Amino acid sequence: MFSIKRSLRVVMAASLVAFGGAACGDDDPAGPIDPGPTAGTLTVTLSTPNADDGAILLVVTGPDMTQVATANPALYFRHSEAPGQLRAVFVGDIGDGDLLSFRVPDVDAVASYVPTIVELADRDNELRDSAGYQLTVD
Repeated sequence: MFSIKRSLRVVMAASLVAFGGAACGDDDPAGPIDPGPTAGTLTVTLSTPNADDGAILLVVTGPDMTQVATANPALYFRHSEAPGQLRAVFVGDIGDGDLLSFRVPDVDAVASYVPTIVELADRDNELRDSAGYQLTVD
């Protein structure tokens, strides 16, 4: 009788392992479980055709932007926030590169954040046309 109980225990344990492993497999017809949104930081980057930019005013529209910071501490930077909108001004020796960073609830929704140049000026404070300039969010 001792050997039958022992055999039953071994069979039960093996069954539990087999069924437990099958339950954890990727054979779910609904597909893998979506982990949900990934919070993180996005950065606004400027591409300029000029070497003597001195000021830029930009607006970024999109949901739930927080923890706004300059990506270039050498520039004078100020910003204001409203629901769905971030306005930022930079003054100094501006060139190609990262200008601004902000936290978002889902970095995969990067297309929801649209940067727009409002005004530009050279280092002599002469206004510039925004043709040839590009802002991107990554």
